[in-house]
Amino acid sequence: MTGICMQSEQRGQDGTMLAQHFPFTLFPSVVPRTCFQEAVDCMLDFNTLIHKVAHDHNFLENALKNVLEVDEFTQGLWKIYTQVREEGYTQPLSLGLFRNDFMIDVQDPDHVQIKQVEINTIAAGAGSLGSLLVYLHRLTLDMIGKHYDKEEVQDNDASLGAAWGLLKAWELYGRKQTDPGVQSLSLNPGVRVLRRTYLDIYNGASLTEDRRLVVDGDEVAVVYLRAGYAPNDFPTHKEWDARLKLERSMAIKCPSIQYHLAGLKKIQQVISQPGSVEKFIKDPAAVKRIRATFVKQYSLDLGPEGDKGAELGKTHPGMYVLKPQREGGGHNLYGNDIREFLETHQNSTERNAYILMERIFPKAHKNYLVTPGRPSALSDVTSELGIFGVYIGSATEEKINMQCGHMLRTKLLETDEGGLCTGHACLDSPFLVNDEL
Repeated sequence: MTGICMQSEQRGQDGTMLAQHFPFTLFPSVVPRTCFQEAVDCMLDFNTLIHKVAHDHNFLENALKNVLEVDEFTQGLWKIYTQVREEGYTQPLSLGLFRNDFMIDVQDPDHVQIKQVEINTIAAGAGSLGSLLVYLHRLTLDMIGKHYDKEEVQDNDASLGAAWGLLKAWELYGRKQTDPGVQSLSLNPGVRVLRRTYLDIYNGASLTEDRRLVVDGDEVAVVYLRAGYAPNDFPTHKEWDARLKLERSMAIKCPSIQYHLAGLKKIQQVISQPGSVEKFIKDPAAVKRIRATFVKQYSLDLGPEGDKGAELGKTHPGMYVLKPQREGGGHNLYGNDIREFLETHQNSTERNAYILMERIFPKAHKNYLVTPGRPSALSDVTSELGIFGVYIGSATEEKINMQCGHMLRTKLLETDEGGLCTGHACLDSPFLVNDEL
């Protein structure tokens, strides 16, 4: 039985493959231990919340209906979701490898707290690299004679947790067999791993009569999507057809189309509204943990409610972030760009594709950023903490719910965007301290 990883390719203008080291910080960055623990403690709650949202058709439809009027990419995802839902889900289980991103807000010096930036349900990356970087950071601390213990610079099991989740999904698929291949999953060498693009799936994958996914003669148990969260991943109908073929198959998807939709920014904005979390989570303590991380978010849908959000963005653009339904970094608008966008689209339904989110203001600290082609210098930087989670379940049953590791990314203070793959941020590790920032 095989697992498949959907990937994209990075090439230069001459067609050659590009390779360079991942940007990283020279030293770990200070994070208050209490804030770190709060982020860890609410991860199981968020896993459950996203899973339940993903399986509530009416909630998804009502939340996204105005986005679907104007956003072609979301329309493409919804079309796949609608078709597989009408046909009946061949595979009831979904695998979620989620990453919940937070910043430590210090606007109120007497109440330093974590605030959620977003939750990623597709291609939640940097877990494996973050697991390795801690060893480099311990080395650099040793080299400068900085004393620390492993509770301050903790081991990071994010990559192991993700691999374990993939393995459990493979086992739950229910047709286990040892089939050693050239590349395999280290936790179980009997699990073969194939890497394919969407075009490879379009041209070389097929569904059996009972919708088992077969790629180059191998039956696929688990599909892990490393690509497919951006419009440029679907330049033609072939890529969309390939995504539909995967979704219609018996293979367990990570993410399923429901999970993908549940990670959209509009869903995050609607969940933040009064009563939304309580619709899915009945434990008052869990609701409190989740809601404590929320900042204010506003609809921009054309109409009275959206007009109020638009007016806030135009009047105080420095206090907000304008977000479209996109992942991967480089898409948000800040400052005067918010005002210009909202004034330009004051009477346009294009506003429906965006949400307005209250800005989080983390405290700056010092670090060296080691990035390709740039000299390193001691700089003012800010950080964003990500907590990884694994969830496997159906609409009616939870199989696995766990938190598994973390990542930290750090950027220059004057940089608004924080994407790793877009070159705006560097991979980092937390140095946990007991005192406040």
